[in-house]
Amino acid sequence: MKTVIVIIVIVVLAGVVIGTVVGRARRRREQRERQRERLAMEARGHLEQVEANAAKASEVEQAAAAYRAQAEQHAEQARAREREAAEHAELAQDMEARGERARTAAGRHDEQAGVAEQRLEEL
Repeated sequence: MKTVIVIIVIVVLAGVVIGTVVGRARRRREQRERQRERLAMEARGHLEQVEANAAKASEVEQAAAAYRAQAEQHAEQARAREREAAEHAELAQDMEARGERARTAAGRHDEQAGVAEQRLEEL
């Protein structure tokens, strides 16, 4: 009779141990499955971000190229304006010199006219 009780206890303990092991294994499988689902969802989210960021980068690069072309065009226009301003400054300087010479000539002629008028009155 003692033997039967020992065997029953051993069978019950074995059942408890087997149940515990099976339960832990099942819980670990379920945890791994949940973790796989979370990681798969996270990976999908990152892939969506990759696509969105790549599209944004392409748009920004196109805009940057357009601004770069516009900046180069403006720089060329600025160089042309600078050349034009230098030419105008040189023309202005030439005109001022011509004006000064004309003023000097006018002064000389005014003086000569005065001398001629004086000589005319003396006659």
